[in-house]
Amino acid sequence: MKLKKMMEKYKSAVKFAGIKIPPRVLLSLTLIGVVVGFVIGLLFDFTLAILLVFLALDIGLGLPFFLAEKKVAEIETRLPDVLHHIGTTLKTGGTIETALREVSRINYGPITDGTREMLRQINEGKTFEEAFSDFAVKSRSELLKKAAIIIIAAKKSGGALLETLTAMAEDFRALYRLDRERKTKTFMQFLFILTAGCFVAPFVFGIVRSVLSILVQVGGETLPSTMRMVAEFDTLFKAYLIVESTLSVIGAVQVREGKLSKAVVYIPIGIVISYVIYIVVAASFLSFLTAAT
Repeated sequence: MKLKKMMEKYKSAVKFAGIKIPPRVLLSLTLIGVVVGFVIGLLFDFTLAILLVFLALDIGLGLPFFLAEKKVAEIETRLPDVLHHIGTTLKTGGTIETALREVSRINYGPITDGTREMLRQINEGKTFEEAFSDFAVKSRSELLKKAAIIIIAAKKSGGALLETLTAMAEDFRALYRLDRERKTKTFMQFLFILTAGCFVAPFVFGIVRSVLSILVQVGGETLPSTMRMVAEFDTLFKAYLIVESTLSVIGAVQVREGKLSKAVVYIPIGIVISYVIYIVVAASFLSFLTAAT
């Protein structure tokens, strides 16, 4: 039952995100990506194979939800302009249907498609309230849902719809402006956390790993116990980088977006980047030191 619900949510996200590939085909491609990632990873390291499997699953399963969230964000960004446009049309004496028709002629991103669908439903016999309510639900935007409730209530009660639209447009603009200012002010912190956690740390640990191997070789103590110690350090470094890069991505996304849930998509990507940097730096630096000695 839970699997069926998850599949329905996945299909809904694929459709809402505008992905043309059918969900079943997308899941099949994800499975192929898992197998290919596992095989490629095994050529280098078993742990890398597991990480590539998680990365393939993350992209295949998480991408529709990521694109859906992006579409919702675009709707909420354009919403103040649309409300202002509708308010301006009403101010000049036009009806709400006329305002929707004008909005449908201008590129307001996903809202333009929604208004065209609303006009089609109105022409087929639905009331404005019903069409607008349906569009708000399908949009997945909590902001648009709240706006729809207020606008429908104002229209039904015969209240000051023009003043309501103007006030909402200004309030939503203020919210968007605050969010943009927060992202601008926290960009350096976001960049520092991400760079330190997913780039600098694996680079340093890769150098330490190669230097440790060279010291063992130079000392002439290539005994099984010594090599086992180097392998244990290698495992410890990898485990630390996985945990550290995970926490770095979570911290960076929290600073940037203010939502921990958005970090889920980026965590596997951050881990794989850290892991690959560690392996490449360790191997290349070891080759360099070996050639130098």
